[in-house]
Amino acid sequence: MELNLDLANASPILTIDYTAIELWLVGCGGTGSWLAPSIVRLGRVLSSKGKKVKLYFVDPDHVEEANVLRQCFCDAEIGLNKAKTLALRYEIAWKMEVGAIAQSFDSNWVTPGYNTLALVAGCVDNARARQSIAQILENNNHQIVPHTWYLDCGNSRRSGQVLLGSQLSTKPDDYQFNTLGCFRLPAPTVQHPDLLIPQPEEMEDNNLSCEQLALLNSQSLSINQRVAAEAFDYLLQLTTGKLRRFATYFDLESGSGRSLYTTQASVIQAIH
Repeated sequence: MELNLDLANASPILTIDYTAIELWLVGCGGTGSWLAPSIVRLGRVLSSKGKKVKLYFVDPDHVEEANVLRQCFCDAEIGLNKAKTLALRYEIAWKMEVGAIAQSFDSNWVTPGYNTLALVAGCVDNARARQSIAQILENNNHQIVPHTWYLDCGNSRRSGQVLLGSQLSTKPDDYQFNTLGCFRLPAPTVQHPDLLIPQPEEMEDNNLSCEQLALLNSQSLSINQRVAAEAFDYLLQLTTGKLRRFATYFDLESGSGRSLYTTQASVIQAIH
């Protein structure tokens, strides 16, 4: 068996030397509701280190009875907006101001200044929303070191993935490393173009029955928490300059997992 030395050879992912940071959570449902407290906790840690922190939760949806067991909500919150509910809860818990936006995400909201790092965690489940989030990376087109990063969180019934990127380019020359490390990575939607292909249940003219939709959407009670835990570690490691991977895949059925590490070869392979 050939020994995989990718981790040993991986370079750290470089961000700008930021004094301010924006942490965006887009989608406050299955995975987002579990990731929310970790994002606010990270914000508090960064604030204690002298960073100017802004936190935003985005979701137009309201808590439904069917959400209570799988998502991080309780019966008393049924009928309330998800973003506002989580923002209020964790503002109180962590004494951090959280902006709650009860609308669909608009990429024009993310416009970080020259010394600001913007990290957008997408916890959405449809192609249209992912396309909207990916558009934030157009901010990076003329920047040597990107200010904006997109972390995509996705899952099926018993498996999931976390993908990190900063560029929409599919040109290998745009992903050259330097002696210090890696400062550009292909967007999640470049790594997996299929993320932008609408699934049958997303189509307005789908003929699926309620029973068929329920079957498609049935998921393990633990999968969203697992995705959220992986996503939080990505954000934590990225903000501390220690992250050396850009894609992680795992399967609960087999207990297996694998990551793609930040080597030149892995990055080039990810865009083909």
